[in-house]
Amino acid sequence: MLAMAVRNTRKLIRERSAADNVRLGRFFTKRETAAKMASMFTFLETKPLMEILDPGAGTGILSAALLEAVCLGRAAQQIRLICYENDPLYIPMLKNNLERLRRRAKREHGVKVNYEVREENFLLAPHPDEGDVFDCVIMNPPRELLLRGAPETLPAGDLLSSPKIDACYLFLAAAALRLKDDGQLAVNLPVGFATGVALTRLRESLFDDCRLTGMHLFRSGKGLKKDFLLSLKKTDEPGEPVTVAVSNESEDGAPVETLPPLPYSMIVREKGAGLLLLRDADDLNVLHRMAAMPRRFSDYNLKMKTGLTLPSRYPDLLSDKPEPGAVPLIHPRSLGSGRVTFPAKGLHGQFIRPSIPSLIQKNRNMLFLKRFPAKTDPRKLICAVYMASQAGGYRFISTHNKLNYVDREGNEMDPPFLVGLYAALSGTLYNRYVSIVSRSEQINATEFSDLPLPDETTLRSIGSQLLAMRRLDPEACDYIFEAAMKAAKKPV
Repeated sequence: MLAMAVRNTRKLIRERSAADNVRLGRFFTKRETAAKMASMFTFLETKPLMEILDPGAGTGILSAALLEAVCLGRAAQQIRLICYENDPLYIPMLKNNLERLRRRAKREHGVKVNYEVREENFLLAPHPDEGDVFDCVIMNPPRELLLRGAPETLPAGDLLSSPKIDACYLFLAAAALRLKDDGQLAVNLPVGFATGVALTRLRESLFDDCRLTGMHLFRSGKGLKKDFLLSLKKTDEPGEPVTVAVSNESEDGAPVETLPPLPYSMIVREKGAGLLLLRDADDLNVLHRMAAMPRRFSDYNLKMKTGLTLPSRYPDLLSDKPEPGAVPLIHPRSLGSGRVTFPAKGLHGQFIRPSIPSLIQKNRNMLFLKRFPAKTDPRKLICAVYMASQAGGYRFISTHNKLNYVDREGNEMDPPFLVGLYAALSGTLYNRYVSIVSRSEQINATEFSDLPLPDETTLRSIGSQLLAMRRLDPEACDYIFEAAMKAAKKPV
């Protein structure tokens, strides 16, 4: 069934491409992707009647995939299929494919299929009555930016907060309302749905009524492709462990890596914070290792704060040399090779005359981090150790607004603890962890507060060894950190 729908669609693509030089292929779901989406549905019994919705049907590829899965799984004796499509180019082939599917389902599987093509925009269709709900929804919604206030956006209300809204999220919100209790939905979405801040209310609303049951991600190099697959079930029962699968490509024959079922709370984070996206079993191992850490960042009274001074606001207060009343201003360009260089050669404006108290802080041992790592930076956490003795003649310093700094409330961090903390955050484990759990290029103060850390004895041991070696490079940090963590696990 699926092969037939794909074959006919390819014929349409070839004909239209030759006639009008239009690239249609990118608008249709690939065969392997459609098969994966259909496989995300779970059928536990044979229903007398199964009702299916395909709200952006195109030529019927997804409908074909799901009908094939239902028939092969003997999941229904009769099927009612509703397809929405308003593009006149696709409608004739959609109807042709559905008629062929109807005949094959009856002839090969003894399943009666009644279908209806509604030639209208799903988002503008009249609100359904109570009887127009479905057991299954399968969808690869169109991607089109709509301005807030457009007719299609009005039913979503305040679920989406950005001035421009991708139609695919509106399709998702509307389709979820059409599910029966215990109904299932499979959807192809941009990965931005997982963590997008503007989508927070939509995720909260969706996961109030539905539970995530499965996820399929596509790897691309070291990252993820722009789309992923989700399956949902409408229920108010607690979320069950989630199946996460990952493959390198969305083409036929690509190997699939299926991770062990993962706790629901691990994948669907609280308060609309988003979905955790795992690229492979190594990512899962990173999470397990971090979960086993005995302490948290906040346990040590550590606080991450943003640098105090935006130099462009105070050009008249800056100076290249020390002068009466001026204090050191630590710049992002002062960070390098794990250290803060002060004064840095060739850097202007390294001193500031603080005209207001909010521009200065006590000169203490601190850990500095770049707020905005460059795309060329190999790590998300670009850290550097700062010792108060580097500006020993000053009681106060100032910090550039493009830096974050970590200070310890109360007792100042001593060198072994500070360097141990630096080694942890600069190592491969923590940078991999942050790339998994952080929703943006910047890790914020709340995320830092919950960051797992080793016990203090282990941190001090790591710091002492690196101080003795006089090395702060990532390779040394990884070597000493991993050795210390192994030693900490050994029974006494």
